[in-house]
Amino acid sequence: MKKNFRSKAEQEISRCRQGDWNHALRVVRWVKELGKGRKDLPLLISAAYIHDIGWRDILPTDTKITFDELLKFEKQANDNSKKFASDFLKSLGYSPDEVETVNRFIRAADEHASNTDDEAVIVDADNLSKLTIDHLKEKYQPSEWLRMHGVFSEMFPKLIQTEIGKSRFPSLLNDLKISIDKEFAVKEKLEIVKNRGEAAPNYARRNTNYQ
Repeated sequence: MKKNFRSKAEQEISRCRQGDWNHALRVVRWVKELGKGRKDLPLLISAAYIHDIGWRDILPTDTKITFDELLKFEKQANDNSKKFASDFLKSLGYSPDEVETVNRFIRAADEHASNTDDEAVIVDADNLSKLTIDHLKEKYQPSEWLRMHGVFSEMFPKLIQTEIGKSRFPSLLNDLKISIDKEFAVKEKLEIVKNRGEAAPNYARRNTNYQ
């Protein structure tokens, strides 16, 4: 890892979608687990930090998105990835070979497809990192959470390649659904309390007519 890489990467990714930096940190943690002992682990970690760099300056950084917005702008972001990543990596002194390798990892993450075992590490890390309630809360509007869970349920079993990923996926997906249900249950209770609070003054005003 090049000097000051993380702080400079944060500056770049903070210009992407809301929640992208926290997502990147989760991808890094998964890459370290899935790629433990690999010689190319430093380059995989580099790719993990900046794999969403193509989203820079496309959407407001303070607004949660919908799945439709993701689909609408995904190609534009993917088209940006190579140039943005290359410029960033070169500025930190990465060699041409290193730049090419990191870009290959980022392209695999962008396309959600791995053709080699090293690409499987970054693709699985990206996918597995999304199976948390924090990911949904930070990036998507609540109305999209169940839809995203459905997308993950349908897509990820076809994409995950590592043995660790395959073994962890079912429980992570199930835990995510439980977390979504809990979040909605809390929201429903808060809404009930709010409605009761609004109803109380109205009831009091009505009863003053009988005093």
